[in-house]
Amino acid sequence: MRIKLMILLLAAVSFNGCSTLVLKPSDFSWPVESVLKPDKNGMVEEDRHSISFNTRGLYYEEFKDSSAATGSELRIICDKMGYYFLTSKNFKNVYVFEKNDGSLVLEKKILISENGIKKPAFNQRSNYIQLVDDGKTYNLTHEGIEGDEK
Repeated sequence: MRIKLMILLLAAVSFNGCSTLVLKPSDFSWPVESVLKPDKNGMVEEDRHSISFNTRGLYYEEFKDSSAATGSELRIICDKMGYYFLTSKNFKNVYVFEKNDGSLVLEKKILISENGIKKPAFNQRSNYIQLVDDGKTYNLTHEGIEGDEK
């Protein structure tokens, strides 16, 4: 009986040591978008939020031309769940990324306009990221557009 109790206690301690610490609620959102200019190598850096990454793959995905990053302005904002929303003037899409092992991994590509976004601006809202473009607004989540455009 004692041996069974010791094994049970040892198992309980072992499983307890394998549990993951979760700190919640957590809010990763940025109150306002950041507008970043890629350097000649395609890198952007946002000191306020301690993030930097190479944009060439993003511009290649959008335009099939990685040099399109030069002279552009990339708009980025992070929602409450930690997803990064990125777009730029003339992009057709908003790209949603998540962090993973020292990289940003594409979660979703959200088509906004086949003609390209004219004047993009992101706003943080309680349950979504709002994209404003040329008088139209889109409520975005990491899964896509919420509701209809306005």
